[in-house]
Amino acid sequence: MPIKKCLIFSGPSGSGKSTLIKFVLRTFRSACATVSCTTRLRRDSEVDGLDYHFISHSEFDELVASGEFLEHTECYGNRYGTLRSAVYDVLADHDLCIIDLDYNGAHRVLAHNIIPEYECVGILVLPPSLGALESRLHFRNSETPESIKRRIDESFNVPKIAGYQHVIINDDADAAFGDITSIITSIMQQ
Repeated sequence: MPIKKCLIFSGPSGSGKSTLIKFVLRTFRSACATVSCTTRLRRDSEVDGLDYHFISHSEFDELVASGEFLEHTECYGNRYGTLRSAVYDVLADHDLCIIDLDYNGAHRVLAHNIIPEYECVGILVLPPSLGALESRLHFRNSETPESIKRRIDESFNVPKIAGYQHVIINDDADAAFGDITSIITSIMQQ
């Protein structure tokens, strides 16, 4: 019987992290992703409960006060959190729990062994360059110029990238899919 694992995905906005996560979910039947909570406004293309649980600041505060979050943070002026129950619910039915976290959340989970019952593996997804990242953010057409500049400025914060077991430079989708397939196949055999 395979040992259950948590894959912690991190990377700057526009790195292709969400595309890789979708690939993993389509490719590995044993994988399922958690859905995070956020206080940010829902984009037109997003579905509440599927992309995020969109909640108010007061609801977020209540969840923090009651210790419901595995980790939570503020990022780009909005609050994000991963419910403990979401992780354990996924792992009750699947061998592979996918968690999408920012650098700070990933560091807390990976460095402090917050989920001691399961092995957590950190995967950092990076674009090949700042120019490629900027192009991807512009192409998404969902950010203001100020937001794009802020995201680029915060993207390659070197002290925060230590501690990941794997780094994928997402320059070519097929190569990145191959890299993630190799990583998952290897860790699930351990």
